Amino acid sequence: MAESDELESLISQGRKHGVRKRIILLQAARLFVERGYADTGIDDIGAAVGITGPAVYRHFPGKQAILLALIELSLERLREGTQAALADQDRNPQEALIALVDWFSRFSVEHQNLTLVMQAELLWLPEQDRRRLNRQMRQLREEWVGLLIEVRPELSDLAARIAVTSVLGMVTAVLAARLSNDTQALSSHLRAQMLAVLHVPTGL
Repeated sequence: MAESDELESLISQGRKHGVRKRIILLQAARLFVERGYADTGIDDIGAAVGITGPAVYRHFPGKQAILLALIELSLERLREGTQAALADQDRNPQEALIALVDWFSRFSVEHQNLTLVMQAELLWLPEQDRRRLNRQMRQLREEWVGLLIEVRPELSDLAARIAVTSVLGMVTAVLAARLSNDTQALSSHLRAQMLAVLHVPTGL
């Protein structure tokens, strides 16, 4: 479900604590992308949700806690999607990598704010949290690197890491440029470019 659809669905569910908390996260992600973390205040987040700034503290102890929850949510969804793409034992490595690219291109476009906040605003978190989250991000990249080497065994470990880093960086750069509101077209083009950069043949 895209972020805008998820937000609309949550708003329709009313004022339950868990629902309000998720709305705060989605609106905060939007504001962090539009204004930057440093230039977004608790009052801004509250106003976007339709509550006062102090009311936000009923759900989160502060703005930093909101940022941490956003990045943890993004990583959780990335782990779930990666595991799902790789779970089919009937797929060969090439098919699994294509499935992973398919999923990631859709997820990144449908959840642009989560993707961009994770990449751009991590530096505002305490060092201990940054280290933990960076470790989790590296673990996810390792899945890509290992799978790419299975598909293209001629690659050195360094070459595979450069290719994966290039692909993931490209996705972030494209999303940050806000090139199109057509999510289907954007996802399709990203998929094609990702496969091209990885040099993965698609004629299965």
